[in-house]
Parts: sequence; structure tokens; C-alpha cells
Amino acid sequence: MVDVEIGIEGMTCASCSSRVERTLSRLPGVRAAVVNLSTEHAAVQYDPAQISPDALITAIAESGYTPVIAETELVIEGMTCASCVGRVERSLRRLPGVLEATVNLATERAALRYLPDTVDQNTLIAAVTAAGYGARPVQGDVAVADRKAQAIRTMRRDVILAVVLAVPILLLSMGMALVPAVDRLLSGLEPFPQFWAWVQAVLATIVLAGPGRRFFRPGFLAYRHLSPDMNSLVATGTGAAWLYSMLVLVAPDWFPASARHVYFDSAAVVIAAVLFGKYLEELAKGRTSAAIKQLLGLQAKEAHVLRDGTELQVAIGAVVPGDQVVVRPGERLPVDGVVVDGDSHVDTAMLTGEPLPERKKQGDPVVGGTVNREGRLLIRATSVGQGTVLAQIIRLVEQAQTGKLPIQGLADRVVRIFTPLVILIALLSFFFWLLFGPPPAITLAMLSAVAVLVVACPCAMGLATPAAVMVGTGRAAELGVLFRKGAALEALAAVDTVCLDKTGTLTYGRPAVTRIDAADPAYLLQMAAAVESASEHPLAQAVLAAAGERHLDIPAVGDFTAFPGKGVRGRVDGVTVLAGTPAWMEEQGVVMAGFSTGDLQQTGGTNVCVARDGRLLGLLEISDVARPESAQVVRALGTLGLRVAMVTGDAEAAARVIAGRLGIDDIYAQVLPQDKAEIVRRLQAEGHKVVFVGEGINDSPALAQADVGMALASGTDIAMEAADITLTHGDLGGVITAIQAARQSMRTIRGNLFWAFFYNILLIPVAAGVAIPLGIQLNPMLAGVAMGLSSVFVLSNSLRLKRLQPWAAAP
Repeated sequence: MVDVEIGIEGMTCASCSSRVERTLSRLPGVRAAVVNLSTEHAAVQYDPAQISPDALITAIAESGYTPVIAETELVIEGMTCASCVGRVERSLRRLPGVLEATVNLATERAALRYLPDTVDQNTLIAAVTAAGYGARPVQGDVAVADRKAQAIRTMRRDVILAVVLAVPILLLSMGMALVPAVDRLLSGLEPFPQFWAWVQAVLATIVLAGPGRRFFRPGFLAYRHLSPDMNSLVATGTGAAWLYSMLVLVAPDWFPASARHVYFDSAAVVIAAVLFGKYLEELAKGRTSAAIKQLLGLQAKEAHVLRDGTELQVAIGAVVPGDQVVVRPGERLPVDGVVVDGDSHVDTAMLTGEPLPERKKQGDPVVGGTVNREGRLLIRATSVGQGTVLAQIIRLVEQAQTGKLPIQGLADRVVRIFTPLVILIALLSFFFWLLFGPPPAITLAMLSAVAVLVVACPCAMGLATPAAVMVGTGRAAELGVLFRKGAALEALAAVDTVCLDKTGTLTYGRPAVTRIDAADPAYLLQMAAAVESASEHPLAQAVLAAAGERHLDIPAVGDFTAFPGKGVRGRVDGVTVLAGTPAWMEEQGVVMAGFSTGDLQQTGGTNVCVARDGRLLGLLEISDVARPESAQVVRALGTLGLRVAMVTGDAEAAARVIAGRLGIDDIYAQVLPQDKAEIVRRLQAEGHKVVFVGEGINDSPALAQADVGMALASGTDIAMEAADITLTHGDLGGVITAIQAARQSMRTIRGNLFWAFFYNILLIPVAAGVAIPLGIQLNPMLAGVAMGLSSVFVLSNSLRLKRLQPWAAAP
């Protein structure tokens, strides 16, 4: 199976996306197809043995929409014969998303047609490089952002033209109809009868054939495929008003005198109003993808590479793993790698959220997209292109924004029947008022039918969910919360139980000295660190770290002996020093000086006794230290109405000590990693919706079993296959941020869907004329404005999610 992303232009409402999705899903060999109206692209999984990407493109085009296909040329270096040509062609054609690749040996060029939403130019260059040849672009490819900007500029021009032409039509129509003096003045200036009506006709025709063409062509194509959409409604309504008016002008004898009215104002003003609404919608949609644009902006476009001792400036796509990359002060790191030479501080806030730059020296890993603050760094590239951490993050955000949430299913089902139902209501309204309306009945019938067609808005239904998902997941990514799929957003909002792994999640996952009980704590720690300096045991490392934090001088040790599971012995400054368990100390004849073995085991940590020449100096308590924010996170989860449980492999006593400090009542102790999933299953069997939070290494079964799996990870380890959500900042507070983001996003989605349905349920009957007996009639021009504003409202409501703030522990 192959996965491709296909950009699609021309979709304007949920009917469009549903039609494309159905068309793709029916193709033989297509396993899954999801079309997203907000991102304007399709995610398709297909069997290449049964269907080709060209067939997918053709199907989309035949549906009346435009698949986004890019063309580019690459200069290929190093080819010497036809075999080279074949090899380069095969390497390019194997890439998902490449539609055509033709390589010319004489010109040393490769001409490519490809899907820019699936594969980019850097990937194409990397494929040629992997085949053993050099490649560079002949000319820059047109960026998606540039294409969008051009489309918005074109739409703005059409809006201005439509308004400029519609205003005089409106003034002529309304002035002559409502102001007798204007009617007499204009009638006196007519060179021939119906002159001003013909002026309206010419202006309206320009509006419909010019700015309005974007509705008519796809609208009638949709009819041809028996799947009418928003374009069909607008085209039908305005086209009917224009056609009726033209017939009145051309063949007035066909109509009774009372029915000889023209409706060019309705046709032109509706086009202008709807187009203005769509323009505002496009501006708002552009803001919903701001997170992706921001992440893309972190990617370097060029790199300085050392080759044969010479520093060369090359396109980022020309960098390969193993290259040595020079990064000057102030520059953004172009690739993931390891510092080979140099010492500097690197701003990693975009990954870790830490405001203070981290020191990077020889041997330290670095990540592309971070910024070198001072000092020159020489980096050996380990990951480039789509393999970098930043590329993974962008991919995760895009995946989350592409998927459909279960709640969207309701809107999809409604949209399938929505447009045909609206057309039926418009026809019924037309014939009802034509038969029973006050004279001239044709006027009321025409206005009601056009108003119904224009006011109906499937766009708002189609945008209700994806717009909120885009903004919500995008903002969450900025706050260090990566959703692997949009469905996790809905699932997380519904959880009622949080299972927290202890080691590495509630705690740091590494031992540390938490208590020193001695007459002279500094001397005891100094002696303990000296004798432990020759040991590789994790407890020894904790003792050495504690001594280092206190800047103690550590004497040398001699005659060192380790007793596995018991302790260590050595000579320090001419005296024998022991460090080990209380029981071992008693075996060695050390006088415990008031300490009883029973008392020492009640602390919940590991006790290390230290003795000098047979006399006990004191003891160290070493335990896994809870994260400083853990207790507040647990309390905050309780405030959110969630049940909190701790799952750990530690002994019951040690687990209860940590749980008591953090305020956790539900404890599952002495649980093996493979058994953590069983705990989750047990809770689910009781009817709970469970989110499991772990460090993502030993917790994969539980992360996969839970309704939502959430992994704490460092900024450099975000590809957690088992987790639905990854917290890249490594802060447990991200759990609260994720839950709040999910709940607010779902509230926004429900609000969007309510508004979209309520708007149509309220205004379609009003447009059809049910309120005419009360003296209320919806003019088609106002209907066009209302239709546009409904989509803008849904998008604006979704954009409020950009105000999401990260949860932070109180100081």
C-alpha cells in the first residue's frame, strides 16, 4: 500500500469534499480516501498494483476539481550513459507522489511532474543523490504559500470588480423602484425604452461571466455528476434570475404585464455578496494554517558544507548524512546532527520550550531548526530532509489536521442530502408562491426560490470540524503537544481516568540523594563520593552528582572492592571507608550507633550507610525524585474531574511513599511493563475512558491499549509510534495543556456545528417564505451576505483557539 497527499483546488463546501471522497473511494485499488475541506487536500491509500497515481488525478479532475500538480526540472550531474539515465528515472519514479520522470542524457536534465503535497523538491534531490548522482534545481518551484497568495489576490480583484458593477445596478433598480423622482429623471434620459434595464443587463452579464464564473463552471459540472454543491446553488439561483430577466427584455410578450420585472440586481449583488464572503473565508482559512507555516519557517533553505576542505553554500536538499555543516552565530541549524567542533549555546525553545539556550559542545546532539546563539559550530549531519525531528513534527501536525473526527460523521451524512433537499425546497417554494402568491405571483416566487438557493450554506457544516481541528492541533503543537491524529482530540476530551506511569513520568527516572543523616553531612558525602567514584552503579552516580552539586573536593580511592548487591570498600586518605546496605554494614561489624535496620527501611528510598574505620558516619537516602510540577498536576487533574491512578513496577512501600507525597490514592504497584496494558483493560471494562501517560519506552503496550496514549518525550524523540499524543517539552504539565486543548477544541466544534445547523434550519424556511404572512421576507441579496458570513463565523470561532495558553505550575 502507498500513501499519497493530493492538493485539490476548487472545493468550496462540504458537498465538494464529500463528492471527491466518494469518487476516490470507489476506485479499484483505493483502500482509504479522506478529503479535508480546510486543508484542501486528499489523503489516499492505494495499491499500486491495481491503480496508478495518474488514475487518482484523472478521477479528481473528472469530478470537476483541479488536482494540484507541480512541474520542475533538475540538473543531473554525473551521468555518463543510458544506464545512468535509467537508474535516475527509476529512483525518482519509485517515490510516492511522482507522476512522471523523464531524464535526458544530452541536456543532463530531469523533467518531473509530481504531487507537491506528497513529495517536495528536496526529497526528489535526495533520491537522485541516494542513487549516486548529483542534482540541483534549474529554477525554484512555486511554493504553496505563493499559490495561495495569488489565488487570494485574484479573488480580491474579482470582489472589487463585482462590487463596482453591482452597485450601479442596485442604484438603478432600487432608485427607479423606490424613488419616483429618480424614476422620472432616468426615464426622461432614456434614448429608447428599457434602456436602463439593458444597462443593468450588460453590467450583470459581466458580473456573472467574470467574477461569477468561479461558481458556474464547477456548479454545472457538479450537476453533471449528479452531486450538486454550493456552487450549483449559487449558479442556479443567480442564473435563473438573470435568465428570467433577459427573457423579459428580449421577449416581453411571453409574460403578462404584471410579471415583466427584471432581477439583475439580485443576480449581480448576490454574486458580489457571496464572493465577498468567500474572500473573507479564504483569509480566515489562511490563518488556520498558521502553525504549519510557522513550523515550515523554521526550516533552513541553505547550508554551509565542508567538502574537500572547502566551505560551500548549498541548497538544503543537497546535504546528505555524514556531511560536515558549518553553523555561524545567529544562524538556524539546517540539519540534525552531532557537534564535531565548537562550543556554543543553542536556543532550543521551539522544541523543548526552555527559554534559556543550552550549551552544546563536542559530542552533543543538535536538532535542525534550533538557533546557534554564539560561537561557530561544526556539525556532522545525521538526519536530513524528511528524517529530521522538525520534519517529523510537521508531518505529525499535518496528519492530525488531515484526519476526520467521529463527530464529523453527522455533518457528512447531512451534507450528502443537503443540496438536493435545498433544490427541492426552492422548487416547492417557487411553485407554491407562483400558484398562491399575491399578484404579480412570479415576483414572489422568483425571489423566494433564489433566496432559498443562495442562503443555504453547506460550507459552514464542512468547515465546522476541520477548521477547529486545524487551529486546535496547530496551537497545541506550538505549546509542545503533538497530536498524531485528529481523532485523539475527540477521544482525549472524553476521558475520565488518567493513568500515570511513575518512573520517568511522575519522577525524573533517575536516582538522587534526597536525605543526608549525619553529624557532618559534607564530610559524609565527601567520603561516600570518594569510595563510590570507582563504581559504575546508578546509586554511585547519584552520590557523585550530589557531591558535584555541592562543589566538594573528592579524594582519590585505592584498594577498591565492590560487593554486588551489598556495597563497596576502599582506602581514602589512609582510612578504610565502607558504603553499602545497613545489613551489610552489620555483617562488617560496623557499630550502627542508634540506627536500627527496621527503621531504615521505612523511608521508601534506598539507604546507603557510610562508615569510616568501622564507625558509622551516617546514611544517605537515595530515591527517584518526583518532578517539581507532579503534585500540582495531580491536583489540577482532580479539579478537572478526572480520576488519577499511578502505575509502577516499584515495590508497594516505595510506591505508596511517592503517591502519598503527590496526593494519589489509586496505586497499582509491582506491575511489569507488559502487564500495564492489563490494568488499562481492567479500567476500560469498568466503563472508564482512559488516557495512559508514560515516558514512551517501556509503556508501549499500555499506550496502545488506552483510549488515548500520551508519551512524555524529549524534543529530540518525538516519533512515538504507540502514542496518540507526544509531549515534546518533557513537562508533565503538558498533560493538562493537552486535555484543555482537547476540551476547548471539542466545545468549539460543537458550537460550530450547532451554528451551522441552526443557521440553515432557521433561514431556509424564512427564505422559502414561511414568514411572509408576518410581513418578513428574506431578500436574495441579504441571503447572499448571510451565507458568506455563516462560514466566516465558523472560521472566526475556530480561530479563538489560538488563544489557548499552556498550563503552568504555580511558583
